Amino acid sequence: MSTPKTIYSQSEARRLRAQPCPDCGKMSPVARNVQDDLSGKLDPDVSVRWHCPDPLCNRHDGFWVEEQ
Repeated sequence: MSTPKTIYSQSEARRLRAQPCPDCGKMSPVARNVQDDLSGKLDPDVSVRWHCPDPLCNRHDGFWVEEQ
């Protein structure tokens, strides 16, 4: 089993779109968090995760869609 890809460059992360939740199928928005803003890079690394909007869904805490 491979590990999920969670770190993208900011330019890659901007192109990521909402994905259907693997459990309930609802469209889930992308959540992006800059990893290291102090480095001064033009294209910093960001952590990416999709969160299901349904509070009762098992994937409400987040999921990944792409394997490394």
